Amino acid sequence: MSSINKRSLSAAFIILLACSSFAGFSESSNLEYVSSVLWSKAYDAEVVGDHAYCAFLNGLVILDVANKRRPALVSHLYLGGGFGIEVRDNLACIAAGKKGLKVVDVSDVEAPSLLGSWDTPGEAKDVVVNGNFAYVADGESGLQIIDISKPSSPKLASSMDTPGTAGGLAVNGGYAFIADGESGLQVITITDPKRPRLAGALDTQGSAESVAVKGNYAYVADGSPGLQIIDVSQPSSPELITSFLTSGYARGVTVRDEYAFIGNLYDGGFQIINISDPKAPEVVATSRYTMYNEAWDVTVSGDYAYVVDYFAGIHLLQITNPASPMTSGLFYTPGSIIMAAAVGDFIHAVGDLSGLQVIDVSDISKPEIAASVGRMRGVHGLTAAGDYVYITDRWSLKAYYAGDPSKTKLVHTFPTPGVARTVVARGNHVYLTSDHSGFHIIDVSDPAAPEIVGSYEMPGFAYGLAVSGDHAYVASSDTGFHVIDISTPSSLRLSGSLRTPGDAYGVAVSGKYAYVADGSAGLQVIDVSRPSAPSIVGACKMEGFANGVAVKGNFAYVTDETFGLWKVDISDPRAPRIVDSFDTPGEPAGVIICGEHIVVLDSFSLLILK
Repeated sequence: MSSINKRSLSAAFIILLACSSFAGFSESSNLEYVSSVLWSKAYDAEVVGDHAYCAFLNGLVILDVANKRRPALVSHLYLGGGFGIEVRDNLACIAAGKKGLKVVDVSDVEAPSLLGSWDTPGEAKDVVVNGNFAYVADGESGLQIIDISKPSSPKLASSMDTPGTAGGLAVNGGYAFIADGESGLQVITITDPKRPRLAGALDTQGSAESVAVKGNYAYVADGSPGLQIIDVSQPSSPELITSFLTSGYARGVTVRDEYAFIGNLYDGGFQIINISDPKAPEVVATSRYTMYNEAWDVTVSGDYAYVVDYFAGIHLLQITNPASPMTSGLFYTPGSIIMAAAVGDFIHAVGDLSGLQVIDVSDISKPEIAASVGRMRGVHGLTAAGDYVYITDRWSLKAYYAGDPSKTKLVHTFPTPGVARTVVARGNHVYLTSDHSGFHIIDVSDPAAPEIVGSYEMPGFAYGLAVSGDHAYVASSDTGFHVIDISTPSSLRLSGSLRTPGDAYGVAVSGKYAYVADGSAGLQVIDVSRPSAPSIVGACKMEGFANGVAVKGNFAYVTDETFGLWKVDISDPRAPRIVDSFDTPGEPAGVIICGEHIVVLDSFSLLILK
């Protein structure tokens, strides 16, 4: 799981809408992967011929890069993780985080297939293939050496724990060079892959993130201190030659000829450094290639550098003249997915910076993007009703016509009191919460001329909202659970309140019960048969932070930002119990249900399960 806190991306509840085109809901307790779309978070890439093989958070993505101006998606394969990749012949080995090592047959780039897996004890972050062995930087478990002579049956050859957190590696001349986080560079003898042993080490100034080796030198992307150039001519006693401050947090490094190519985070961009004299490196060029400039890694092939930006995709820069790299093409990926709603054969999803994405799910096994509309900042909520989609951001409520996906367009922007947060549409009304302003009802009978018809002042941040019958149910992380009587929009009143034991983030209502995703306290089941006196009647503890919930039949589906999705049997609301789970690769921020399918907003993709 990425270290970015999901609540900084979104803490809003996802509105539950039925997908009328899908079949009946399955009562099976097993959760299974069906498909996914809107992948982002690219971490590594390798270019072979006219194809770029990319490790994304969800797995393998293969791009056609024959046309450098228009790289195009060829295929993708969900693996549940993807941080590092190496391609040899027709095999791609992927370091898949908590899912370990994945070995994929890529002989048919249009239909890659998983051959074998090895579940490493740590989190596989990088991989290098040398002969019949895959060398894996496995986080806190150090170096894992996997025998892949039979790709369908990988097996452990040996392992060696390192003192730090192994995040990157290079193999050269009988040695594995490990970028070991706070413990710097570790040099391990691998002349006998079944008996690795420590040859030498050097504690770098920062956090060693990745490493490249050429000749007698190791080049370490060392985070804040930049590039470290280390003499490894004597592996038993590596020696720092020079430290070179880069334009940002040095995360990725590739070396070719007399140049080091650096990927920097924190708006550091992409740099080319002349290392013809390792003792006196010089900046040749610094390129801030996009508004993100979060270059996680860099690979070089021919006259092009492929900058892997984990917010914005794969950028191709022509480096024929290293002093003047020129942006050539881009395989763009959307930013974080914050909200989604489903109507008919379409899912509407929105993300901060990525804008509104309209996804055709008429064939749920092959979701396709039908339309993309603009980029947005500060997005908080989304709901859909009829031919319109309503989106809240920090300043307003935006109405989009979406009756014809190909003609999706902004109809009106309506300034809202406070900071608009969560939104639900029902009939001719939109119900929304606003930070430190409260609860509001907006008449949208004319979407081009919305009007506030009712307000109820409330303190704090309300992330969860459900509307049922004559009541709105609000989940506030600051003040708990509230029931508002909306029978007369112009005269709203509080029916009842309840302080939950955790942080109320999401809410769904079914029958006489409200189901609250209550942060660290898990799922709370609240009897709302008497709106003036809501009471907790059941609870289900979870591992992490529950932030979204949807209910269908006898099950509640709860997203947990530190784990994934929990399926909870609520046939007895007083004794809810977990019956299944799905460990997602990203950071779940909510869930919607479409017939027999569950759609998880995994922040960096939409995952469709059944």
